Amino acid sequence: MPIRKSYFFLVCCLSILVLLPLFIGEYGLMILILICINVLLASSLRISMNAGQFNFGIPAFMAIGAYGSALMTMKLGFPPILAFFAAGMLSAIVSLIVGYPSLRIKHVYFLMLTLGFVEIVKALAIRWDSLTGGPTGLPGIPPFSIAGFKLVTKISQYYFTLFSSLVILLVLYRLEKSRFGLIIKSIEQAEDLGETVGINTYTYKMLAFAISSFFCGLTGSLYAHNMAFIEPTLFGFLLAIFVVVYCFVGGLDNFAGPIAGAVLLSILTEPLRGFQAYERIFFAIILVLVVIFLPGGIISLPAKLSPSIGRLRCIKKR
Repeated sequence: MPIRKSYFFLVCCLSILVLLPLFIGEYGLMILILICINVLLASSLRISMNAGQFNFGIPAFMAIGAYGSALMTMKLGFPPILAFFAAGMLSAIVSLIVGYPSLRIKHVYFLMLTLGFVEIVKALAIRWDSLTGGPTGLPGIPPFSIAGFKLVTKISQYYFTLFSSLVILLVLYRLEKSRFGLIIKSIEQAEDLGETVGINTYTYKMLAFAISSFFCGLTGSLYAHNMAFIEPTLFGFLLAIFVVVYCFVGGLDNFAGPIAGAVLLSILTEPLRGFQAYERIFFAIILVLVVIFLPGGIISLPAKLSPSIGRLRCIKKR
């Protein structure tokens, strides 16, 4: 897509996102907030995947951020904004502890290890009921506040979440286009070659893992303070599968791919909320169809359609 058209499309999307809350109710605003959460999770996972890490630990780091932020606010009296950044740092620190031994393991073994970590965090949240509320969850999480103004209305929460999401996505985009982003992509493509030219691939993979976890922690904090309630089953294996599907359906070759996948699937599956069995079947069908007919993800659809559109225009001119 030409640069001018890209900017025009981006401005149109931002205008819609800013004006849309004026025409929908609280339920619609809650859906938009959840879409922002899903977009951030998918985009955070992309950093790890660019480094060749199939990181299924996304729900665990989101849970650490969500519970950490909620407990810092409720038990320690932290301002929610401070707890928001502290939650990201907490997730990043835990990721360094987990990643130090596990990032030496490759491919399916790393995937299995991160899945095990998800179950450990979930089990801790269930059993440590004196701190986390156990299986019944943690209610009464206070909303974010800015300059003493509490974001108690859904529209104020939406605008704060939207602004935070845009800032995070901009940071992620700049990281991907930076020298750091190019290096971790090269590690994914040829790790052994990177080591031969003097790149410390282990350090870069650790950084990618920590950055991914940091933004997952921020996302967990956003979720906790917007929804005012969290419980352990929200952060399980199923969430990891959904986030991975967002990335594959959207397309892995473009920064916008996970964003497009998260938005599209979040909207399409909303009517199935509460019917988990049907929701899983729908995700499986969409994934199979995309793999067969659009291996590059839905982000590659315009490029595939452009030759056909060009031929149609030629026929019309005749």
